[in-house]
Amino acid sequence: MGDGDTHGDGIGDGGIGIRRATTADAAALQPLFAAHRGADEPDEKVDRYRERLDALVENPAHHIVVAELDGRVIGYAAAQDYGPAPHRDWSIARMHDLWVSPDARGHGAGTALFEAVREWAQLHTRIRVLEWQSLDVAADFYRRLGLAGERADDDPRARYELEVHLPSRD
Repeated sequence: MGDGDTHGDGIGDGGIGIRRATTADAAALQPLFAAHRGADEPDEKVDRYRERLDALVENPAHHIVVAELDGRVIGYAAAQDYGPAPHRDWSIARMHDLWVSPDARGHGAGTALFEAVREWAQLHTRIRVLEWQSLDVAADFYRRLGLAGERADDDPRARYELEVHLPSRD
């Protein structure tokens, strides 16, 4: 998927489209960020990330995509390539967020957003591991995608640690 590419899954009247976020999307995404944050306890690091969204959408180490339905932004996913460590020539990418507005769930937007992030990671030759954390509430979503995680027992918020190992492109 290129920077301006979209693809729909045929759901709904206009279908769900996934595309790379632009600086113009920052205003539309802020209410979604606020709704997502409302479901979690405050996290200063995540809030700072979201405040810098307009700069991050142009940063090549970040991949932020939006889901649209009938011209309305209904969800987003945000990932970052951390780059290779000194002892290896491949890198780990982290998915920071994947969220779909509650009124738009159940129509495939979350799956399409996840697949867009996975596709981005697979197309980057240096990324071999895509990792993220999931709250208990989203664990079933990832299980339906065929992904199972390890429960972080010491986390009072019932997080799951998940990762996908991607094929080497060497």
